[in-house]
Amino acid sequence: MHGGRLVHYSISLADGEERPELIGQLDASAATLREHNPRIPAVVFLYGRPTAGLSAVCRAHGLMLHEQGPYEQRLAELCPAGWPALARYPLLHRFLNFRELAAAGAHQALYLDCDTVFFDDVERLFERYARVHVAAREEVHTARNQHETDRSFVDEPLLSRLAQHEGAFPIAPFNLGVVLFGRGVVATLAAYEALFVDYAWRFALWTAQHPVSGPSATYGEFLGAPEALALSTPDALARALPYPSANRWILDEVALWMTLGHVPGLHVADIDRADVAENGEFSAPHPAGTSWVLCHYYSQNAGRIGAWLAGRRAAA
Repeated sequence: MHGGRLVHYSISLADGEERPELIGQLDASAATLREHNPRIPAVVFLYGRPTAGLSAVCRAHGLMLHEQGPYEQRLAELCPAGWPALARYPLLHRFLNFRELAAAGAHQALYLDCDTVFFDDVERLFERYARVHVAAREEVHTARNQHETDRSFVDEPLLSRLAQHEGAFPIAPFNLGVVLFGRGVVATLAAYEALFVDYAWRFALWTAQHPVSGPSATYGEFLGAPEALALSTPDALARALPYPSANRWILDEVALWMTLGHVPGLHVADIDRADVAENGEFSAPHPAGTSWVLCHYYSQNAGRIGAWLAGRRAAA
């Protein structure tokens, strides 16, 4: 272990699924990571079976591939009542790897989505945010973000009331595409994975009873809504929680914010915009001459990032 520090990704593949676009994003992310730091340990947690493409990317960039078994099996272990519905939502696995991270001795663990690229040495982030338990960029369209606040995207007053109702501390909303867990908190969070999945289930139950409509429909419905409806027993519905967003795709974010509010003494900090860019911020200045360590560009901007990477390779 490189001073107790590592970088990790998480991927879920259904049987026979290749996902070449996602694997291509991982390839670009890992290539730029290694360009600036060839030594930092980096792991891909895989739910499902490895494909030839994924294995090749891991070999090319020195990524350890850790097979976690089926996504459905992990959810069933943690949430026997709701896993058939939650298995339709493909993102919860990203924060179900704390047990393995703790076993590996990770004191600082940087989680990355695949739609990320590096411009500098990742050690800069580890050093700058070494004193906090969790560091991440603020979520877009929330009170701390420079873009216009959109309360339908995250209803922060409702989120705060939910935390109070649950006996938790309100966690300011942050984006989950780049999250640095530090000060050994991964070992603590290994004990909170079941609570994280349970919050996802309680919110999923509420969303299944309240289908999206009007402007909210632009984000789409929770994929596991039919399964959640079928599993909506009176006892389960009594525990359902109002979901504080029109966006059903950030279910894992809301569940993680709620979960972290139960961790005593947790210090959560925003990563400075000068250190990590997100979404369309890449298009404002060219990366040359900026102070960014990396960019979480969001998959809808993959074309522009791909063109930039291709131009860089051509110039080299």
